Amino acid sequence: IGFAVGSQKLFLNIRHEIRDRESAPKSLGISLAAFGTAYVVIVLNAGSNPPGFLFDAIPQGANRQIAGFLLWVHVVVSYAINSQAICASMDRLYVSKLKLLEWASDKQRWMMISGTMALSAFFVANAIPFFKDLVALIGALTSVPLTLLLPAIFHRKVLRIPIWSPTTMKNLQSYALLLFAVIFMIAALVGSLDSIGQDWEHHQGGFFSCSE
Repeated sequence: IGFAVGSQKLFLNIRHEIRDRESAPKSLGISLAAFGTAYVVIVLNAGSNPPGFLFDAIPQGANRQIAGFLLWVHVVVSYAINSQAICASMDRLYVSKLKLLEWASDKQRWMMISGTMALSAFFVANAIPFFKDLVALIGALTSVPLTLLLPAIFHRKVLRIPIWSPTTMKNLQSYALLLFAVIFMIAALVGSLDSIGQDWEHHQGGFFSCSE
């Protein structure tokens, strides 16, 4: 469910691109409800002992090949969407300010920036011995605050409500989200660090020896 609502951190980007910006909250609500429902259905159908990687639950054959292709499309599209914000920031803060790639057109410059990001991500993904622990650590430090913590803080800031003090019942929801986000972030961080420690004790090999 936490992963399903993660798209709300792109809310401002979505609102900027949508034609009728007043309908952005409704569109986001529908998408989150659809994603959340899909994940709940998957969890309920996974059984009491699902594999660590749900893709492994699909038997060999045409269905597995189709699922593999759809998973690849999902990863490519997700990465392309999520990398837009950081690529835009890199272009604004470094490439344009330092007058790099002035000879390139806008499309060429964007392709080189996004390509550099993709190659960097590929290098890190293959260099880290146990990549899933790195993903968990990054998720705990970034995804949880971006998805849950910061929206609650910004909401209370805009309404001029004390951030860490409960006020009226009307604002109790944002305060509950604030507390949940902090607890969730701490628990996720402790769990990911513990997993890194355990895997490090039993790992053989160095960089680029990732087998997960």
